[in-house]
Amino acid sequence: MTRWCEPRVTPNFHAAYVEYRDHRPTVAVLRTHAGDVAFALDHEQQPLEFVDDAALTSVLEEFGLGVWRTAELHRPFKAADWPLLDVRDVRYWRPETAGQALFNWWD
Repeated sequence: MTRWCEPRVTPNFHAAYVEYRDHRPTVAVLRTHAGDVAFALDHEQQPLEFVDDAALTSVLEEFGLGVWRTAELHRPFKAADWPLLDVRDVRYWRPETAGQALFNWWD
């Protein structure tokens, strides 16, 4: 890990950066307060560029954490599938994908 970023008001997730010693790009491990985990290339770029990382997924799943895959994060957002999200936020921010709804910078 090279650095850790905690949210203040936004975003709604923590980010820990994993820097590889080979030629692979640095990966941000994102985790929401609800426990959702995903990977992105940079947690400050909007929209987030989600990536899959088989090695990190394997390690996190050994600890019992579920990891959202890129394909799942890019599927269309349907508010009915996410009853715990604040309806006012969804109406205002209008997320287009599951990833935008789960990992966001809404204030």
